[in-house]
Amino acid sequence: MLILTALAAHEAAHLISAVILNIKMDKFKVTLFGFNINTDLEQVGFFKKLLLFSAGPACNIFLFLLFKNTAYNNFAQANLFLAIVNMLPVVPLDGGNICKSILQIFLDLKSVCRYMIMTNTFFIVCFLIIIHVHEDYLFFILIIMSLKGILEENRYLIEKSITKKYNSFK
Repeated sequence: MLILTALAAHEAAHLISAVILNIKMDKFKVTLFGFNINTDLEQVGFFKKLLLFSAGPACNIFLFLLFKNTAYNNFAQANLFLAIVNMLPVVPLDGGNICKSILQIFLDLKSVCRYMIMTNTFFIVCFLIIIHVHEDYLFFILIIMSLKGILEENRYLIEKSITKKYNSFK
């Protein structure tokens, strides 16, 4: 229950920051891994993206600092855990989206997507090793998220390639 409360605060921070930053939201949905706010971030500037993706982990760190060494220390620890996990450079986590936004400044779309696929693959191997050594199956959820990120990056590359070819025929 503590992690669900921390997750709700995390997603609320993203939602509030999207409203403050005037980022259009298509829909809000609940998924197996938490909440998801669909937005079209292609027209959103780098700093707005950075603020949007950082809002959730920043909220969790704030809640950790607020409640550590109190009667709500377990809630504080859940927030710290959520902040750390979300800052891993794995798409679709916030850290992965921040990393992707930074790379988009320096690299072309294809290179960015390939880099994110390689990063996700690296972390899948790391999570498998952790599961094997510590028999901690919580990391299986992160493997599923990493695989989902790989599929999303491939889908995005295919969509952009088709759109580019279609526009060249016009």
